[in-house]
Amino acid sequence: MTLARPELLALVPLGAALLTLALVVQWKRLRRLEQLFGDSALRRLLPLAARRFPVARLLCLVLAGVAIALGAVGVAQDAPAPPPPVAPLDLAIAVDVSLSMGAADTEPSRVARARQVVTRLSEALPGARTVLVVFADWPYTLVPPTDDPAVVGYFAEALEANLLLDRDQGTALSAAIAQAREALASRPRPGARRVILVLSDGGAHEGESAVLAEAAAAAADGLEVWAAGLGTERGAEIGTETGPVLDAGGVPLVARLDEALLQRMAAAGGGRYERVSDDRGLRSLVAGLQDLAEPSATDRPASGDLTFLLALFAFPLLLIEGALDGGRGARPREDA
Repeated sequence: MTLARPELLALVPLGAALLTLALVVQWKRLRRLEQLFGDSALRRLLPLAARRFPVARLLCLVLAGVAIALGAVGVAQDAPAPPPPVAPLDLAIAVDVSLSMGAADTEPSRVARARQVVTRLSEALPGARTVLVVFADWPYTLVPPTDDPAVVGYFAEALEANLLLDRDQGTALSAAIAQAREALASRPRPGARRVILVLSDGGAHEGESAVLAEAAAAAADGLEVWAAGLGTERGAEIGTETGPVLDAGGVPLVARLDEALLQRMAAAGGGRYERVSDDRGLRSLVAGLQDLAEPSATDRPASGDLTFLLALFAFPLLLIEGALDGGRGARPREDA
C-alpha cells in the first residue's frame, strides 16, 4: 500500500476520536434528560432508548470516518512493477523489384502493393530505425539506416518492377538478407531488436538451401527474418513495356507466389510469415511488428487508487447511522 499524502494520516485517529466524542456527548445529554424527566416521559419525546449506549451508531460513524480519512490520505494499492523498457527496433525492409513483381495478380500489381506496405510500415513504426533495400538478381541499399519515417515513405514511391532492370536475372533472396544485415550493422544501436522483413513473391532463382542457410545465419547473429508474400499461387504473366516475357520456347512466363519457400525462410530466420496481398494480412504484419516496438496495454501497470472504493464504503455507513439516529430499528415505544 502507498499513501499519496501521508502527512494527513493523523486524520484517521483524529476523525475516529472526534466522532466517538460527539456521540458520547449526545448520549450523556440524553442520560441527563432521562434523569430530569423520567424514562417513560423521555420515551415519548425521543425515538431512542437513552439508557443503552448506541454501539451500532458508534461503529458506523467510526468506520465511515476512518474510510473518509483514508480517502483524504490517498491510499492506493502498490502498482505492479512496470515492464522492462522495450528495446528499440531496427528494421531492414528488403523489397523484391524483379520483373516478376510487375505481375498484376495482386491489385494493382505486386510492386505497387509493396509500395503500400512500406508506406504503411513507415507510418505505423515512427520510432523504428529503418533501412530500405531493393533487390532482384543483386541487392542495393536504397535508404541507409534512418530515424525519419518520411524519408522511407518518400523513397518507397520510387519502387518499380524495372528499377534494377539492367541487372535483373531473377530474385536473389539470400543476397538480399545478407545486404540487409550489412546495412543494419553500419549503424547499430545497443540493445536494439533487429528485424529483416523481405517483401517478395518468393520466385528465387537460387537453391532453397542457400536461402535457408542465410536466414539461419542471420538468426544466429541475433536478427529475426520475417517474410511478407505478394501474389497468388495462380500467378500472372510477366509483362514489360515491349510485351510479355517469354521463355526459351516462346511461351509467356507466369510468375507464381512461392509461399512455401517464404514460410520456410521465415521459420529458419526465427521470424514469421504473412501474406500481404490483402488488407487483413497487412494489418496482421503491422500489428506483429508494433508488438516488437511498443509495450502492449496489458503490460502497463494499472492504477491502484482506492479513494472511490473508500467513499462507496463510507456513504452507506452514514446512511445506516442516520437511520439508527432517527429511530429505525429501535425498540417500539410503549403506549402511555
